Amino acid sequence: SCCTQKAFIGGPDSFNPDDKSAQHHNAHHCLEITVNCSPNIDHCIIRSTCTVGSAVCVSGQGACPTIKHCNISDCENVGLYITDHAQGIYEDNEISNNALAGIWVKNHGNPIIRRNHIHHGRDVGVFTFDHGMGYFENCNIHRNRIAGFEVKAYANPTVVRCEIHHGQTGGIYVHEKGRGQFIENKIYANNFAGVWITSNSDPTIRGNAIFNGNQGGVYIFGDGRGLIENNDIYGNALAGIQIRTNSCPIVRHNKIHDGQHGGIYVHEKGQGVIEENEVYSNTLAGVWVTTGSTPVLRKNRIHSGKQVGVYFYDNGHGVLEDNDIYNHMYSGVQIRTGSNPKIRRNKIWGGQNGGILVYNSGLYSVFCFICLLCGVHYLNVSYPAD
Repeated sequence: SCCTQKAFIGGPDSFNPDDKSAQHHNAHHCLEITVNCSPNIDHCIIRSTCTVGSAVCVSGQGACPTIKHCNISDCENVGLYITDHAQGIYEDNEISNNALAGIWVKNHGNPIIRRNHIHHGRDVGVFTFDHGMGYFENCNIHRNRIAGFEVKAYANPTVVRCEIHHGQTGGIYVHEKGRGQFIENKIYANNFAGVWITSNSDPTIRGNAIFNGNQGGVYIFGDGRGLIENNDIYGNALAGIQIRTNSCPIVRHNKIHDGQHGGIYVHEKGQGVIEENEVYSNTLAGVWVTTGSTPVLRKNRIHSGKQVGVYFYDNGHGVLEDNDIYNHMYSGVQIRTGSNPKIRRNKIWGGQNGGILVYNSGLYSVFCFICLLCGVHYLNVSYPAD
């Protein structure tokens, strides 16, 4: 336990306690920094085989260490735990192969964490919860067993210019009223979605590159919210953005392109405002709306897709207004099987199978609707014989 107000601990010091007793303690930490302590810890190796208590615990008002160039690895619990209003600067550390999270931030903990390498954890990489905060910058977070970065229960971290990749499940997981600002990160090659948002969570996802995921790019479900803005989302195996089960995000100013599936997929009563995005060159539909969903699609450019531009089916509804929809291999818009969107003030042209195709009991309401082809204005609605 470090309780000197100012101290310096430097390498090649090594902390490596064993927990040989059968009696577990409520707080058994390898290195503990408490109220009003601000030591400098540099170039140390910190290991703990204790199964209760973190390797490093920083707790309490005024706990503000500087921990740099340390190795916190191969521990049987959490690597670094920051809680109870503690702060501190944590830079250039190696945090790997810990049994629980590499880093926990809880209860108004608010650290500055820069250039840490957080990887190969047997749990999540970074876990912020119960009002935990923190500023995370230029960290490399990869190959953790669960999410690279998890946010839960009113936690509100700021994560800037990090790389979050090759997670064995997802990249970023925000749930149970989590928040957070994720800005200018690279999120790629995760086994599940790059970003998951659920259960009344409301993060800001801005200016990130989200690409080459083995599933989708951004997945919003189970009453998820969030602002998804100015991201470059591409090359994912499933939809670039998926919105389902009463979720209602704001999705704007993104580029969603070159996906192996559709661009944006709204289903199972998904909602949301989807505006001023560019959706292009996706393998399936640019936008799918289905199963009771009611998004507002406004002022988007949806083009150059390999199938349909916007596809409403199986009771897909919503509003499609002021969009440019053009140059698709199939029709610009398809409406079928009980779907009834409101369509107004769109420009739809260059579809190889027509402007709008309505079939199998599809309906729609058209207001001031224009299809353009070769400079000729016309309304092109095709009804198959069946």
